[in-house]
Amino acid sequence: MKSNVYFIATYDTKGVESDYIKRQIEKNGANCITVDVGVGGEPTAVPDISLADLCRGSGFTVSQIHEMPRGRAVETASNLVEKYVGEKFKNGEVDSIIGIGGAGGTQIVTQTMRTLPLGLPKLMLSTLAAGNVRWYLEDSDIAMMPSMADVAGLNCVTTMIFDRFAALAAKSAQWYKECFPEHKERLADCSVHRVSQTMYGTTTKGVTKARNCLEKMGYETLVFHASGAGGRAMENLIRGGVIHGVLDMTLAEIGAHLVGGLHNAGPRRLEAAVEKKIPQVIVPGGADTIVLPPMADLPDKFKNGRILNYHNPTMTTMRTNVEENERIGQFIVEKLKKAETPVVILIPKGGLSSIDKPGDIFYLPEANEMLFHTLKEGLKGTKVTVIEDERHLYDPGFGERAAEILDELMKKHYGK
Repeated sequence: MKSNVYFIATYDTKGVESDYIKRQIEKNGANCITVDVGVGGEPTAVPDISLADLCRGSGFTVSQIHEMPRGRAVETASNLVEKYVGEKFKNGEVDSIIGIGGAGGTQIVTQTMRTLPLGLPKLMLSTLAAGNVRWYLEDSDIAMMPSMADVAGLNCVTTMIFDRFAALAAKSAQWYKECFPEHKERLADCSVHRVSQTMYGTTTKGVTKARNCLEKMGYETLVFHASGAGGRAMENLIRGGVIHGVLDMTLAEIGAHLVGGLHNAGPRRLEAAVEKKIPQVIVPGGADTIVLPPMADLPDKFKNGRILNYHNPTMTTMRTNVEENERIGQFIVEKLKKAETPVVILIPKGGLSSIDKPGDIFYLPEANEMLFHTLKEGLKGTKVTVIEDERHLYDPGFGERAAEILDELMKKHYGK
């Protein structure tokens, strides 16, 4: 049986191009169902599913959408196609979802993609793929592909890109139909307990020591880069029951949320494990760090009186100060004080990152002390135990101790 590729496109501006891609997908052995979400006028080719089809039963008409301000029309089309494709997915009819577009098309297509589960192939050919796409991807597993030239016309460049895109779409749909069931079973398998960790380049050595220890104990470990999207992805997998315990050793996403850094995981960081009542050990590694744009692009508010580190050509890191560390501590307290199952915070008093130690650029013990004090005072009388360890995050034995504490909590919680 052939696999099904659902292809969302704005047929008012990209009908010819969409029909070309559809034919190439079918040449590669998959069915292709095209869905028109064009809001600017009549389609330039005939889709399988029209905008009128999407409107049926919704209370909207095509004419109404055409008359709306563009932003409102894009929002309406986004919601209509999200509902339509969601129903098709629930019925088992979708093996891959793809889309093409500029700003409007990318928004419409990726909104639907973000609602679909991990593993389903999601391929977006976009004119925006070389820019900041975090708003389109968020914490999903969407694959963004640059269109190189605009998605406008058939020529020696666009047809090469379209052919490759079509081949990827067809083959990924085939993979999903044939191979994904095995992966789905593994995700649902609770016979092996899975533990999540968070990591930065400046916390890697400590996190890796803990991971190696956990794996020797028989746990399967999932490590998430604390990039904002990484933290949100971890929280979602916890809520989905994929993760059974948490060793959260990099909390830089909290400071980014509070201060305005790039790696902002949003206001719900640290909530999922508390909601699911699963064991967690938290180490405030990376709480010394806010990730910012390159030095030349820094906002004015971060240029004066701050400790800045040239991390790489695309990224500057800023040291959190005393006030910010107090706010980070308060955020952690507010999230964890609601815990109904035991939580342990393990504090590395010797330093929170590879560059937070005597003689290094982020060494600022008064800021760390404010964080530690806020945690200890704010969590008195709760089910959170705060343990102070004199070692640095990277010191021998620290990562192993964090793993051993989590192992103890896991055995008590799961009875193994």
